[in-house]
Amino acid sequence: MCPKSYLLLFLAYFPFQLFSQNIRFGLKGGLNLSRDKFELYSQGIPLNLNTEVAASYHFGGLMEFYLEDSRTVLQMEFLYTGNGMLIRENELSKRKRFNLTQITIPLVFKFEAKEDLYFNGGSYFGRILTAQELNSLGQTSNIKDRFQLFDLGFLLGFEFKVNQRLSFDLRYNYGLLNFNNADAYEGSETERLYKNRTVNYGMVYKF
Repeated sequence: MCPKSYLLLFLAYFPFQLFSQNIRFGLKGGLNLSRDKFELYSQGIPLNLNTEVAASYHFGGLMEFYLEDSRTVLQMEFLYTGNGMLIRENELSKRKRFNLTQITIPLVFKFEAKEDLYFNGGSYFGRILTAQELNSLGQTSNIKDRFQLFDLGFLLGFEFKVNQRLSFDLRYNYGLLNFNNADAYEGSETERLYKNRTVNYGMVYKF
C-alpha cells in the first residue's frame, strides 16, 4: 500500500475513533399517558367535550453524544410511540377512543444538575403511521385520513440515573401543530383542532 493510501486511511479512521469514544448507544421503552388536545367548533362556537387519559407505550433506540468534563449531553432518539385519548360528547354518552401511532425523533439536551439527575429539554418530530377510532362496542375504524402526516413539538422533563447503564426518565410532550386534516372536513360547518399532549415514563439501558 502506498504512503498516500495509509494517510487517507488514517484520516478516515482517526476522527471516527475519536468521536466514537464520545457516543453511547442504548435502548428505551416505557408507558405513555395521553390526553391530546381535541376541540370542536361549529360555526366558530366551541362544543363541550369531555376527554380522558388513554394509556399506550413507546420503544426504540437512542444515541447519546457527550464531551468529557461537560455537564451537557445531546441525545437523539428513534421511537415507535402511541398517543390518543378517550372522549365523550357529554356525560351520558358512551366513550370513544382515539389511538394514534407515530415514528418520532426526539432531540434532547440534557443538563446534569446533580451526579444522578439530569434536566431534559428539546423538541421532537413525528410522522403518523396509524389513526384509529374505537367505539364502545369494540369496533375499530380507520381514521388516518382525518389527520395530516406530521407532528412537531417541544418536550421537557428529567432523567434519574441509577448507574452508568440504567436510568429512568419522565417527559412531557407538548405538540405545536394542529395535525387535523382540514381537507377531510372541507365544506363542513365543523372545525377541528387536535394537538399532542403526552406524558412519557421511560426506562433507558445504555451499552
